[in-house]
Amino acid sequence: MKVFIVLALCAVASSADLRSLLDTTYTDVSGRSYTLSDFRGKYLALYHSASWCGPCRRFTPNLINAYNALLGRNFQVIWISKDRNSRDSDAFFKKMPWVRMSFNEGRGTRGNELFKLTNQRYIPAVTIVDPNFRIINDQARSDIERSGSRGFPWRD
Repeated sequence: MKVFIVLALCAVASSADLRSLLDTTYTDVSGRSYTLSDFRGKYLALYHSASWCGPCRRFTPNLINAYNALLGRNFQVIWISKDRNSRDSDAFFKKMPWVRMSFNEGRGTRGNELFKLTNQRYIPAVTIVDPNFRIINDQARSDIERSGSRGFPWRD
């Protein structure tokens, strides 16, 4: 019984921490702004990648295909750039149909804390978060590569 209570408290703390870290403004490629409340009720894919990363450049089209197949469903990708400068980040983002965290936040404390909290070690990395801000898959990249949109929401 004591173990269950401790685990439950850890899960709640992680959800609260995750929600807090995600509570910022996002933009799409046209410059339109969004807040976390715009994604209420959606599964979120937190996508950490960079233009200089070959595996990221190869994986991004797979994620775009899954994203496009799921348009109109309760799914949103949030891109978190790990590029070295904003010019490269902006150029890479022009190829993406989803929203992004600002370059400074993605490369700064917010992006780094998200990377750690979602148990990531390398890029490209995709974490799936359910509508209640619980991490349901912290290694979703391989699931998306294997099953595409058919595997949605890619539960661990």
